[in-house]
Amino acid sequence: MKLLIAITLTLLLSSQPSFGNELNSTECHLKALPDLAQCFSLERLENPKDPNSKTFTLHAARLNALTPSQKSPLVFLAGGPGQSAIEVGGQVGLVLKALLADRDIVFLEQRGTGSSNGFKCEAENEDIYADLFNASISQTLAKTCIENFSGDLSQYNTPNAIDDFAAMVVAMGYGKINLYGGSYGTRAALVFMRAYPDLIDSVVLDSIAPVQTIVGPFASHGYRALNLLFDECEATPTCNNSFPQLRQHYWELWQQVKRAPIDTTIFHPTSLQTQRFQLDTSKLFQLTISNLYSQQQRQLLPIVISQAQQQNYAPLAGLLAAGGDNSIYTGLMANIICNEDIRRATPAQLQQDTNTPFGDVSVKFWQSLCETWPEYRLDDNHYLPVKSDIPVLALSGELDPVTPPAWGNIAVEHLPNATHLIAKNAGHIVGLKGCGPKLVRQFLNHPNQPLDNAECLATLPTVRFMRSINAH
Repeated sequence: MKLLIAITLTLLLSSQPSFGNELNSTECHLKALPDLAQCFSLERLENPKDPNSKTFTLHAARLNALTPSQKSPLVFLAGGPGQSAIEVGGQVGLVLKALLADRDIVFLEQRGTGSSNGFKCEAENEDIYADLFNASISQTLAKTCIENFSGDLSQYNTPNAIDDFAAMVVAMGYGKINLYGGSYGTRAALVFMRAYPDLIDSVVLDSIAPVQTIVGPFASHGYRALNLLFDECEATPTCNNSFPQLRQHYWELWQQVKRAPIDTTIFHPTSLQTQRFQLDTSKLFQLTISNLYSQQQRQLLPIVISQAQQQNYAPLAGLLAAGGDNSIYTGLMANIICNEDIRRATPAQLQQDTNTPFGDVSVKFWQSLCETWPEYRLDDNHYLPVKSDIPVLALSGELDPVTPPAWGNIAVEHLPNATHLIAKNAGHIVGLKGCGPKLVRQFLNHPNQPLDNAECLATLPTVRFMRSINAH
């Protein structure tokens, strides 16, 4: 095994020109974290197969173990696709800080995000209510994004990102690592497992998106999660008494905006100036899915739906504005989803996503966006199920609107050394909530042993639904 690792290290270090071996390091701070971190940079070829390709600077960050240790580090791969692991590293580090007692935590930034030649599709206007699910807006945004990006879009794909990750951890001096992938990061981790198995001790897959599934159109998963919310409200006396017709009112609102968008005037949440607000199906879908991600967000939906049914759209508009997350590098997200998901999706797979009252709102958005996006194609073998006997802790949230537990089951079918835990009261990303960090640490310390108290995830509390605009 040591020989195999040595060969892997040699191949990785020799796969780049000499500049690729020069790892630069400096002290830095991660957002939300008071302690010093170390930041690293490494020059990489944009096209690994072309020695004359232009280069870009790849980045990583590390929180050092508090005491010297021989334990392999935890290496965090962010989601999206399009999230910078370094930009969210401080928050992740705070939650997983107990790991720092005896092992490093490393954050690998994916090419196309953050300072690693990241590219966002920035809107020309500052309208916080701009509907990114609107086809004309998304196409204009895509055109601007593509024109302003200086790199070769075809090289900003998942396999190249995995090669970058491996080269970075090797340059940092690690012979073995543990991976933690969240959301799209699970897909990256699975590909990493297949490409560089000898570098990996164990893997945590949190909110799982297997390579063989289609990411992007989430109407069917969102419909499932929305029905779970309705079921929970109906089974909770305080919620049901406050919103006895929640399910009916939601679909009445959906049918209303489906017939014709609702035009109204609201106060802008920061300027307090009056502003026109238009609610259509794409905005309502966007609001619904984004606020089903976590318990803290989904608790707001009943009161917002109830107020909209009473023609008070200000809470809905406010929640939509609050959900405007600019942390995703939308250029990379579009590049990967268009080419690695939407363009390989079969008509039957896309049709399956339209068989809910949401209809084709999600599929049409992605098809419209991807019509204008430059194309690349990965080898068909990339999409084969990942098979591995590496120890895996797989985590799913029952309430997840985008990576349902069924996707976790699909992944672990081919991972004989995997334990799949489903948290009943969790949405998207499980391992950073409640007892999740303790389970992760226990797994990393003893990846081949049964987990103690794994059932603790079942005790994650529910969150009370907000029943008034002013208070619970």
